[in-house]
Amino acid sequence: MSLWYQKLGLKYPVFQGGMAWASNPELVAAVSNSGALGIIGSGGRSAQQLQKMITQVKELTKSAFGVNLMLQDDNIEELCKVICYEKVRVVTTGAGTPKLYLAALNQAGCQVFPVVPSATIALKMFALPIAGVIVEGQLAGGHVGDFQTKELMQQLALKTAKPILAAGGIYDYQDALAMYNLGAAGIQAGTIFLAAQECQLHPNYRQLLIKSHPKATLIRISQNGYRARVLKLAVKNQNMSLRLAVQAGDLERGAFMAGEVAARITRIEPAAKIVERLTNAKCD
Repeated sequence: MSLWYQKLGLKYPVFQGGMAWASNPELVAAVSNSGALGIIGSGGRSAQQLQKMITQVKELTKSAFGVNLMLQDDNIEELCKVICYEKVRVVTTGAGTPKLYLAALNQAGCQVFPVVPSATIALKMFALPIAGVIVEGQLAGGHVGDFQTKELMQQLALKTAKPILAAGGIYDYQDALAMYNLGAAGIQAGTIFLAAQECQLHPNYRQLLIKSHPKATLIRISQNGYRARVLKLAVKNQNMSLRLAVQAGDLERGAFMAGEVAARITRIEPAAKIVERLTNAKCD
C-alpha cells in the first residue's frame, strides 16, 4: 500500500515552502527532481505570470510540484483558474480559509494542504474536504502565529487521520525526526531553500543569511497588520516588501524573511543537497 506522499508522486514526505517571490521555477524543479515537493509561490503574481511559471517548471521536471496561494490576494480567483486548468498536483494555502475554492480545486484533482498557525484554525480545516494540513510554528520565516511547532504537533497529532506536516525550525534530518516522533506525517521547510543555488535570490539577501547568528531574526508587524519573522537589519526599514528584498536586495525597504534556522546556514549549495540533508541521517 502506497504511503500518502507516494500517492502524490513523491519519494519523500518533504515540501519546500511556497515562498512568494523566492520560489522561482528553477528552484521548484530542482526540489521536485530530488524527490521532494517543489512549490511555486504565487503571492503577488498575476494569473499570466503564474501560468508562465507553471509552464517553465513543467519544462524542467516531470515530477510532481505544487503552488502556494495567499488567499488575501485580490486576484485569487484568477490564480485558482490557472491552477485548475493546469491540474497542479498539490496546492498549499495561507492567510485565510480555502473553503470557497475547494470545490473547484478538488474537482481538478488538486490536493489541498492549508498552512495554519494554531490548533484552533487547524481543527476548522479538518472539517473541510482537504488532503492534509501544514502546521507552522513561530520559528518559521515569514508570516507566523504565536505557537511553537512542537506545541502544535502535541495538540493536533491525534485529532485527524489526515497527514499533518510540521513547519518551522527545521534544518536537517534530526529536526525532521523530532517532528515525526511527535506524530508529523511529513515536514515543510522554507528558509533553508533560500540558500539553494537554484534560488534566484539577490546577493544581499544571500549574504545576510550566511552571516546570520542565533539572534539574527525577530518578529515584526507589517503594514497590513501581519506578524512576520525577518532578519534584523542595521537600517530600520519600514515598508516590509518581500519582493524588494528578493529581487533588489533593498536594505531600506525590503522584508528579508527568514526563520531561526538561518543561523545554521553557512553556505550556498544545490537544492538536492538540502533535500538529502532533510531525508538522510548520515548527511552533514
